[in-house]
Amino acid sequence: MKLTIDGRVATILIDRQERRNALDNAALEALIDATETLRRSGVVAAVVSGAGDRAFSAGSDLKALATYPPAEVAHHTYLFQKCTQALDALNVATIAAIEGFCLGGGLELALTCDYRVSSAASTFGFPEIRLNAVPSGGGTFRAVRAMGLTRAREMLLFGGRIDAETALQRNLVSEIVAPGTAHARAMELAEALAAQVAPLTIALVKGAILGGVEASASAGNALAYFADLAVSQSGDYRQGIMGFAEKTKA
Repeated sequence: MKLTIDGRVATILIDRQERRNALDNAALEALIDATETLRRSGVVAAVVSGAGDRAFSAGSDLKALATYPPAEVAHHTYLFQKCTQALDALNVATIAAIEGFCLGGGLELALTCDYRVSSAASTFGFPEIRLNAVPSGGGTFRAVRAMGLTRAREMLLFGGRIDAETALQRNLVSEIVAPGTAHARAMELAEALAAQVAPLTIALVKGAILGGVEASASAGNALAYFADLAVSQSGDYRQGIMGFAEKTKA
């Protein structure tokens, strides 16, 4: 796992090409550590990608799992859930740059990101059911939220694979780019956002979104109200509002 921070933009690289960027327990722990570092970093946007162009991530490292004793297998599930939850709740804007296979736990990781850029040559799916395994890293509810109950049932229960165009139609990805360019496009988006938006604004808006998604309308409004009060006291807020007003006058 490689975490790089350059100003207000960060990159998280899953660097296990020999295993199609599949995740064993050590890799999951490194990912969790990366989110903890980012949480305190002042970063606005982070790009998550897999090394090479064969796979964003093939999910859990099945060869490693086959060697784990039962207690370590259970710990793997715990770590995967902790990792996906940490990425989901991270107080920065996250962009998945997807090349090649995005399967099982890899797709679960991608679904935690706020934006997903996919190569036109990428492949998506939840193959766990065909191994008598369960997608336990959040796919059973994040896939439903992304594409609806009917499509999620199809993918999770039958284990089929879909191409990037179908993934776009089903809201699993945000946009499709030419093969080999997903990371560059994700970085372009991250840098543009970081050039305009302050870390506090991103953190507060994302917190209001995630806190309000399952709340009542009144609770969701309350979260947004307090977030707005907090951000309106910042110099970035005043600079943004005044800058817009000046442009309007011009």
